[in-house]
Amino acid sequence: MSRPWSYSRLSTYEDCPKQYWYKYVENVPGFRPPSVAAGRGSAIHEAGEKYLMGELKVYPPEYQRVSGHLMGLKAKKANPEKKLAVTSEWEPCDYKAPEAYLRGIIDVIYEENDGLHIQDFKTGQVYDSHPVQMELYVALAAAHYPAVTHYVTRLIYVDKGIVTAPKRTEAARLKPIRLLLDGRIKIAEDDQIYPTRAGSSCRWCDYSQKYGGPCPH
Repeated sequence: MSRPWSYSRLSTYEDCPKQYWYKYVENVPGFRPPSVAAGRGSAIHEAGEKYLMGELKVYPPEYQRVSGHLMGLKAKKANPEKKLAVTSEWEPCDYKAPEAYLRGIIDVIYEENDGLHIQDFKTGQVYDSHPVQMELYVALAAAHYPAVTHYVTRLIYVDKGIVTAPKRTEAARLKPIRLLLDGRIKIAEDDQIYPTRAGSSCRWCDYSQKYGGPCPH
């Protein structure tokens, strides 16, 4: 098993089990050159974190299109880059604990009106998978904030200037969300074959033949 799981590990497996096998089971270094977009995204996330922590007095220029929302988060004293992990029993544990089953780093998190607010910065395009990622964060964060009654998620598209409408999830929804995640993870952990799943993501795969990798797709 390749624990702890995360959104990126699980989505890599579901995109292509073979890519997951190369990256997380065999630990094969990627062949694709470093992505400029990925590096830019990391730098923008870091700048947002520094602003919310008070290390930057003025919001970073990259956040111009969502500046009002970002300033509002700072006024609420929202916590940036919160590292959370849970055991397989969905109990909270340290991010680096050996028993960690699932973990993630939440860009923005704060409590308000008996609810827990969870938000994520995104650069680039809008994808259907992003709300699915937020459900994973809800399931993860709930273990660390058991007293709240509901969870409110939003996505902040820095480049697009879009802040999605709040999505409220009641605590009663946690069990089915977690059961679904457990099922997805079990499928991945039970896999002994790791077949190649050719598709649109092949063009970005670190192990594609076109980058000199071992996969023919």
